[in-house]
Amino acid sequence: MNLTNENSRRQGWLVSLLLIPILIAAAVVGFFVFVVILGLVLFTAAVLLLRLWWLRRKLRRSGPSQAIEGEYIVVREEAKRKKQSGG
Repeated sequence: MNLTNENSRRQGWLVSLLLIPILIAAAVVGFFVFVVILGLVLFTAAVLLLRLWWLRRKLRRSGPSQAIEGEYIVVREEAKRKKQSGG
């Protein structure tokens, strides 16, 4: 019984020693993936903000919106008036 208990302890340490570099490598790879994704998100946000800034700048430079002034007649109401007046 003593041998199996000692054997499992050795295997436990061996597994632990093998897992440490694997965990370190996984943490490093995970960090770099996080940095790349964060960079892409920041780049996309910067492009969108730059686009919005450009559109607002363009609108400001175009000046105030100009309305067309004039008179208009609604044709349907004019036809009703002519029918009522007998024309």
